[in-house]
Amino acid sequence: MRGSSMQSSSSSLTCEGCSQLDTPRLSTSPSSTTQVCDETIISRTYYAACDLFHLDSGSTPTDDHRFNNPVTVFDEAYHLHARTAHMGILDPAYKVFTSHQGLGALLYKLQARTAVVAGDPLCTTEHRTPLLKEFAIFRKGQGLGIAFVGASEDFSLYAQQQGWTTLRFGHERVINPLTNKVLRNQASKRMISQNRMLLDPKRGGTSIKIYCPSVTGVDASLEYRLQQLYDDWRLERNNKCGKDLQAFVTIYDLFSYPALTLFLYTTDKDGSITGFATLRALGAQNGFHIDPFIASSTAPRGITDLLIVTAMQLLKHAEIGYLSLGFEPASDIQEVHGQTKFESWVWKQGYNRVIKSVPVTGKAAFFNKFYPEDSLSSDLFICVPGRGIPIRGSLALMQFANMNVWQLLTHKKGKHKEPQTASSS
Repeated sequence: MRGSSMQSSSSSLTCEGCSQLDTPRLSTSPSSTTQVCDETIISRTYYAACDLFHLDSGSTPTDDHRFNNPVTVFDEAYHLHARTAHMGILDPAYKVFTSHQGLGALLYKLQARTAVVAGDPLCTTEHRTPLLKEFAIFRKGQGLGIAFVGASEDFSLYAQQQGWTTLRFGHERVINPLTNKVLRNQASKRMISQNRMLLDPKRGGTSIKIYCPSVTGVDASLEYRLQQLYDDWRLERNNKCGKDLQAFVTIYDLFSYPALTLFLYTTDKDGSITGFATLRALGAQNGFHIDPFIASSTAPRGITDLLIVTAMQLLKHAEIGYLSLGFEPASDIQEVHGQTKFESWVWKQGYNRVIKSVPVTGKAAFFNKFYPEDSLSSDLFICVPGRGIPIRGSLALMQFANMNVWQLLTHKKGKHKEPQTASSS
């Protein structure tokens, strides 16, 4: 964990601001105490929080050297092209390939001697082919294959033009905070009432705070507490699941890219942290991905709901209309391109057996509580070069999704139950 002698740089959100869903309109300029040079979506959102919740936004930008390094090819590529699928940027198990020609970057994970690329290449459309050719030279030198997971429909069409196999395996669920029914008091009224109870000083005693290290500086003590809560939560979840498979797991080093993230967290009357949510900036959609969002084992009921609704409210005030909840895997493959009928049948049967062997159900019901916008939902694809059934690539994809082949083969129907968890991490 990074060290720092700086004092706490988090700010507390008032109960009044969090409990009222009809928010005031964001002023067109920052407050008089705010100096924003080259405003990013992170700083814009932070200062919107200061305005919305009546916080002191007089903090000067940090002089921490980690935030003043020259912009790299990867920084620029991520800033312009990042999507939800690139959540692995916060997972130390992922690697980054950066073009020597400045064409862009790829985020990937090594599995079964295959570079499993997360999402689309971080580049412009015209740079896709030369970037992938440059990566191919690197891969061949390492003896690596390639596959893409979580690719967009646009990239899947490109892959089909290259003669690759593509499979639609799920979709991304997205909230539009600007039009959301929950924020308009038109839905989920029980959840809203519970949020207000939590924020009532006499009943719930919960406070919500914001931490934005790239704007206000690093608070090493707070980061340690948040990371510890996350690690404890993961350990408890894994113990509950036992030997059950857990699909599409990302293990976060929460503060590895502070310029891309801000955090909402809750405390009880004694100041103990009871939950938090990470908001990661998405350059491609000019919005955010919220993950992980978790509560401690001793937290009162409804903390994760409160964190998500607060994030929605904050983005609404910042006039940001894109908040991704993450991926929702399909119950079966609907679409396979680039295969014969028999090969497509094999792919579908294999996927269906895999998806039935892991606890992925339950996400839809949880996401639906927040009324995602159907028009913002997007399909997700797996893309594999060539045709036929690539054995090594298939094994790599299973390992990437945290699936054990032996457990899959010995899986019994109905064995697994969905753990009670809010986050997709």
